[in-house]
This record gives sequence, C-alpha cells and structure tokens, in this order.
Amino acid sequence: MNDIIELKNEDITRELFDRAQFIFFAEGGAMGEAGAVEIVTDDGTAHHCNYVYGDADIDKLLEVCPIINMPGELPEGWLPRYLGFGNHLFVRTEHYIKYLELLGDKVNRRAGEFQNWHDIAVKMCSPE
Repeated sequence: MNDIIELKNEDITRELFDRAQFIFFAEGGAMGEAGAVEIVTDDGTAHHCNYVYGDADIDKLLEVCPIINMPGELPEGWLPRYLGFGNHLFVRTEHYIKYLELLGDKVNRRAGEFQNWHDIAVKMCSPE
C-alpha cells in the first residue's frame, strides 16, 4: 500500500480534485474518523485531510470539491456509495463496475466495503 499524503490548506486545489478518481468523505459526526476526506488520484496516490480536527478548512474544501457538500447533487461523472454511519465514497463512473467487481462478496456489506475501499482504489489507479 502507498503512503498517504497529509494535506494542508494550501494543498487543497482544484487540480487535486480534478485528478481525483475516488473521494471518501466522513460527515462531522461519522463513526470512524469524523471529518476525514481522502482522495485517490489518477496515479494511485492517496491524499488525506480532516476538516473537523483543523487540517483543512471546510469552506475551502467545498469551494474546490463541491461533491462533498451533503446533501448535494453529484457532478456528472460520479457515482455514490454509502458506507454507513455517515461515511460516503464517490467513485468516477468509469471505475464503478470494476470497483464493484473487486469488492466481490463485500459489495453488499458496508463494513467490508469501508475496510477495503482504499486498497482497491489505490490498486485500480496505480500504474502497473
């Protein structure tokens, strides 16, 4: 598994979100890491920040990545996955079917998907 790059406010740019293939978003009261945002980009790199604990400003996140505006309308080209307990995953349409295939028997188990989405996303987006 690749290391996760920790984002600061100055790292949160439109370019980063334009390269995003998978976006994980935890609501402020979510189970797990409340306020977590993780982005897996087109080169398989994972980026992380947390708007609850002060790593990132929520207004800046919403400005460059409106997909995390709950509830909101998803931009074209994205499909949602609800991982339970306030945790959300957004997947680019072109990756969706393959992602579900790689989930296998975990596709209908939120806890299993919650535990495995990151590794699958990084693997799918990493150069071979």
